[in-house]
Amino acid sequence: MASNRGHGTEKERHQDVRALRFALIFPALLAVALVVGGLVFGLHRVSGMVLPWGGNPVSLPGFLVVGAACIVVLGGGIGSQGARTTLPRTLRRVLLGMAMALQLAIFTLFMAALLGQAGGAPAVRIDGYVVLMGCGLAAAMGVVLALTFKPDEQWSSSDDVALARALEDAQDPGAADDRLRYFIHPRSSVIMMIVLAAVLPGALLVLISPWILVGIVALALLIVAMLCATVQLDRGQLTVKLFGAAPVIIAPCESVAAAVSLDIVAKDYGGWGLRKHHGSATFLSYSGAAVVLRNNDGGRVVVSAPNLDVADALSAILNRRAGKTPQDR
Repeated sequence: MASNRGHGTEKERHQDVRALRFALIFPALLAVALVVGGLVFGLHRVSGMVLPWGGNPVSLPGFLVVGAACIVVLGGGIGSQGARTTLPRTLRRVLLGMAMALQLAIFTLFMAALLGQAGGAPAVRIDGYVVLMGCGLAAAMGVVLALTFKPDEQWSSSDDVALARALEDAQDPGAADDRLRYFIHPRSSVIMMIVLAAVLPGALLVLISPWILVGIVALALLIVAMLCATVQLDRGQLTVKLFGAAPVIIAPCESVAAAVSLDIVAKDYGGWGLRKHHGSATFLSYSGAAVVLRNNDGGRVVVSAPNLDVADALSAILNRRAGKTPQDR
């Protein structure tokens, strides 16, 4: 069983369509087979049927509805998870094999109950021979499906981007080096100053409530986190992500007119942290090495760098990629 390869909707890109179709249709057909078999073997059953796990007798239609629901819900529910392309390949194999074995075992259990109770005297709740043979077959089929299923990932838009970049690297080997990533954070002395500024007054206010100290320290740590960011540059854009998660500055390379590395003072550019005003944006964790970008629309972007060497490398890539889209060579 192989998955589709091709373009599709966002939902299709995260689902192996053929595997999902199999995972849903097979238990549905198995449930239909249980209902048909139940009508054949249980027509002459006058009294109620006892469910395989015991309890009070129920009518034959209720017995069959419970069995069909168990097959569809458990088999289809677990099997559909095996169709998710975001899961590891081995886990997808295990899930589909488990779904196959489980739904066949449930089918066997209910058929064994039908044969045991409607097969004539002496009636038993479950026919043990049917259970042994059917569950053995169910386990074998689950193992076979898990070993033969080929969970190939589907082609998506990210694969298109990767292919375009691979072709670009083949035609312009130097473009592969136009990437840079680093993490910036306040200097240790600044972090200590912020923490002490919170702890000292908080220690005095703890006499009123210990929650005041906790709140002030949490606020100080939040301030420190707001000064930490990941700076990432590729052939398409410069991105600044707050604490490596939330993008706060995005500067496309095609809009860059020029870039220069400087040794700056933070207060000359608005101060520490994130600043946005009049089409310009800055993210500075400290005074020192930084890269200053001038955009074609007159705006400006200023980002801190660990040192001048990194700032020089960042500005060199930006100047090389200035005015270019990711597909330009």
